[in-house]
Amino acid sequence: MILTLTAVALVVVAVLAAFWKRRIAEPHDGQDLDAALDRETRQFVERLGGPGLVIGAFKQGRTVIKGYGTVDAPGGAQPDADTIFQIGSVTKIFTASLLQVLCDEGVVALDDSLEALIGTTFPLAPAVRAVTLRQLVSHTSGFPGIPKPLENRARAAIGSAPILLDPYSHLGPEQIFDYLATAEGKKPPGRFDYSNFGMGLLAHVLEVVTMSDFESLIRQKVLLPLGMTATGVTMTAAHVAQLAQGHTAKRKPTPIWTFRSLAGAGALHSSAQDMVAFIGAQVEADSPLAASFRAMREPQTGGKTGIGWILPALSDRLLGNRRIVWHNGMVGGYAAYLGVAADDRLGIIVLINRAVDVALLGTKLLQLIRTQSWRP
Repeated sequence: MILTLTAVALVVVAVLAAFWKRRIAEPHDGQDLDAALDRETRQFVERLGGPGLVIGAFKQGRTVIKGYGTVDAPGGAQPDADTIFQIGSVTKIFTASLLQVLCDEGVVALDDSLEALIGTTFPLAPAVRAVTLRQLVSHTSGFPGIPKPLENRARAAIGSAPILLDPYSHLGPEQIFDYLATAEGKKPPGRFDYSNFGMGLLAHVLEVVTMSDFESLIRQKVLLPLGMTATGVTMTAAHVAQLAQGHTAKRKPTPIWTFRSLAGAGALHSSAQDMVAFIGAQVEADSPLAASFRAMREPQTGGKTGIGWILPALSDRLLGNRRIVWHNGMVGGYAAYLGVAADDRLGIIVLINRAVDVALLGTKLLQLIRTQSWRP
């Protein structure tokens, strides 16, 4: 009897798995990818109620960029390929790219320790000395998201103003390095624990080693080789003219975040046009940074990240997206999602001028790009 019930249960599980794969993970190809992306995105925008969103899809050399909603108040202009958004923690992929390029050039190595790189310049607590660049970029260093002593200093500097109005503008690099002398709240390294501080610290360490600033390094080593002129930390007059007004989750207009410190964790802005170019550089063999980008997708300690990239989560696998790498981001008035499947030569960027999570939308759009073909 028990064996019979077990056999029946296994058959049911197998049937459900087959159904899931056929109907959910591998939907029927309607042979109109453009229309499928448009339907899914419009449904999301209608549920959300605005303000503005842009998607940029890349599949095997072909691209589509579509805008929805408005760049500002209701009735305003629709965002497009050139509209500028802050990309939040998607910046971390660029910081990781910078690290990989500098490793490929022999300037640093992934397993260089903080003691070896900055130990003669800054006092380091014993818990900090052996932390490596690999641990910083893979979120296994043991540093908290934002150390409590730094948060307390920022709150003291802000006074009565809301801390999330522009949280990274109140502390400079000197306070970041000062914290390393005590490293209060740091855990032992080895386990994945997402850390804005760790990735921001990585960028500051690279600044010290190269004697250059983060924005100049990113521009020289990553952005210029890929022709990404709309991406950066500093807003030029041209960028400001194209900037979508940011909004809180409750639709209230809010200013951009600025980063006196930890810029490597989230300071970049970009456009869909630039980000689609970045996706193309990730997946095409003739990209000037192809070898660096390929190395970044290799799983690191703990198996949850590559170099900067997040590896497929359960939600990705349930939708059949088993071969992707991704990252999302959010700051006070903007959010973003970037996903790439290099083996299939495809990817998606989602940019929105409202602080709401777009990761699930990005995951669904990636599934559509993977399973639907372009219209003949």
